[in-house]
Amino acid sequence: MNRVRLVSVLIAAAILSADVAWAQTYPVIGGGTITQTGVSACASLSRDLSYGSRGSDVTTLQNFLVGQNYPGSGNWMITGYFGSATRQAVINFQGQQGIAQSGSVDVQTRVAIRNSTCGTTSSFTSFVTTPPLPTVSVNTLSIGSLSVSSGGVGTSVTIYGSGFDTNYNSVYFGNVPVTGTFASDGSSITFSVPVSTPSSTTNCGRFSCLSTQYIGAGTYPIFVTNARGISNSLPFTVVAGGPVGCAVYGTSGVCSYGFGSYNTYGSATINNMYPMSGAVGSSITVIGSGFSRRNNTIHFGSGVITGITSNDGNSLSFPVPSQLTGYGSQTLSLGVYGISVTNENGATSNTVPFTLTSLAGSGSNAVSPTIQNISGPTLLAAKTLGTWTITANNQSNLSAWVSVRWGDEGTAGTASYSQPIVTGGAQTMTFSHVYQTSGTYQVTFIATNSAGGQNTSGTIVTVTP
Repeated sequence: MNRVRLVSVLIAAAILSADVAWAQTYPVIGGGTITQTGVSACASLSRDLSYGSRGSDVTTLQNFLVGQNYPGSGNWMITGYFGSATRQAVINFQGQQGIAQSGSVDVQTRVAIRNSTCGTTSSFTSFVTTPPLPTVSVNTLSIGSLSVSSGGVGTSVTIYGSGFDTNYNSVYFGNVPVTGTFASDGSSITFSVPVSTPSSTTNCGRFSCLSTQYIGAGTYPIFVTNARGISNSLPFTVVAGGPVGCAVYGTSGVCSYGFGSYNTYGSATINNMYPMSGAVGSSITVIGSGFSRRNNTIHFGSGVITGITSNDGNSLSFPVPSQLTGYGSQTLSLGVYGISVTNENGATSNTVPFTLTSLAGSGSNAVSPTIQNISGPTLLAAKTLGTWTITANNQSNLSAWVSVRWGDEGTAGTASYSQPIVTGGAQTMTFSHVYQTSGTYQVTFIATNSAGGQNTSGTIVTVTP
């Protein structure tokens, strides 16, 4: 007779630890195996993560995903950098949990990860006789040849093989993923030899500079990963390395915008700006190219405005400040000020003139507060907490506040509330809400001061059942 011994051991989860789920199998003398699974503690992420994120919380996420044992995953993923392989593993996890497969770790995904790792049990089972062997999927991903085996940076290379995914393949050049995910017809993938690869972020005074590892002459392994696993590698010889002076490169092998091939990232240009004149607190929009998605710096005369974002790399907006900061602090006066933009890589644009026509006043003449940025979910499940973050700016010396209309007023559990804005500057605020029913809702944020001055800004969220 077969005898089965089952021993269960409960393990209390450590709430703030970043340890993750684990599973190990050991052979048993005389036949059979012991499979031990469990969670040593919680995997708790304190912020949203997406492609390009870096840090210890990315390492925590990657440890958790490797513990899920998805095809193609492994310790090679644990780099602290959120790349293509991490994004695919997040999509796999979201699909298992029945939530939107965005590939980014939002609030709903962070909650699912925490629920998957907190408060579970650890157990092992010993089989005296060998149990039936499970069906094991075989890695069908392989590459057979390259269209060319040598060339300079920017060379177009086609990989021929089998097992490629229709939409999501990651190409590795010298053990570093080439920017982007690659589609395939199942038997070939085409990419360009990169000029360099991002290495780390360093502090460069007012800017966060992305240091790089340039691709030099030499031989590099090329291999592919996707949900089916990791392919074998083939060598490619680089005969001419990348030039100096460009920190981030796109898949075309030329110096390009760090978050996609929108425009040149190694330089910045202002083509237009509106309005060309206005009062303190007025919103200025700059149109051009070469802006980074984050950490742009506006030079306003001798002052600076830091941390400005750009959604497309071609435009950005900011308010006229009431005081110049950055090189000491001084009060603005009426006159003409030069405006230029420095992107995250340190490239500075040309300068265009702006005429200041009015200073911030008080009472009914005070500049109205504004909403500068809104970030939050555009897709949310009903009865799930959604969180929106905004930046509000109150350039006057009047008291001001931000209120919100969620678009589902009148339904059960809906309550409006407001938060105060500090005087004389900008402030980041967080608002949270739970939608009870599915639908498309307009979320409106209203910035108001005590004199009645008001500005609104909004976004759309689609709530699924």
